[in-house]
Amino acid sequence: MARIPEDEVERLKREVSVQRLAEARGIKLHRHGADLLGLCPFHDDRNPSLVITPAKNLWHCLGACNAGGTAIDWVMKANGISFRHAVELLREDYLPLAAVPIQPVKHGTVRKLPPPVARDADDRELLLQVVSYYNETLKQSPEAMKYLESRGLKSPEIIDRFRLGFANRTLGYRLPAKNRAAGAEMRGRLQTLGILRESGHEHFNGSLVIPVFNPAGDVMEMYGGRSHRIFARVRRTISICQVSTRACGTKRRWPSRKRSSCVRR
Repeated sequence: MARIPEDEVERLKREVSVQRLAEARGIKLHRHGADLLGLCPFHDDRNPSLVITPAKNLWHCLGACNAGGTAIDWVMKANGISFRHAVELLREDYLPLAAVPIQPVKHGTVRKLPPPVARDADDRELLLQVVSYYNETLKQSPEAMKYLESRGLKSPEIIDRFRLGFANRTLGYRLPAKNRAAGAEMRGRLQTLGILRESGHEHFNGSLVIPVFNPAGDVMEMYGGRSHRIFARVRRTISICQVSTRACGTKRRWPSRKRSSCVRR
């Protein structure tokens, strides 16, 4: 799994105000010296035990839950989600997220990020949407862009012309959960097309993605390559071959670590 750039994490910790996150949830804060005090939303708090220090943009509960940290930790705690998912939400827009009333914390199943693929799209359009999402992900990843520059690919025109992309696991975060009808349907179709494994993980996770198009603009193949500089030490190539709008049989040959293989429709 590709690592989130440290400077991006630090930017979110610095720019996303914990005070605003708390106030947007309806928590009343009172000044106490350099700190702000309020009722902690993460346990049954009757005496204010939530302490927010605006100068450091940190929070801490002195009561039963004894939780604390940065704005990222707040979002993780409030929504019962992973670090990476919290970062993705904050990258999008943290204020709408902050306005959701806190319920007893449990792992949520409703994705709060807009899905990058449409449920009603046909197979051809679905693959094009995946390619577009990977392309945007690449352009927003400083590490991946730096790697391309080290290989001599410095032109934005080349990236857009060949629709180069980067898979960093976030596609799955933007899909509805698999325990919901829309999520199960979309994930099943992406598995059939070869984008997702049966486990639900992306085949190209941590890879630079190179799509191949026919003259009509249809996605014929997609190759994923990993580099030890920013990905893993294993290099993998997967092909997703021609997708037809008509019904057709499916044959699969999954890739080994030593050679390329192809998923055919």
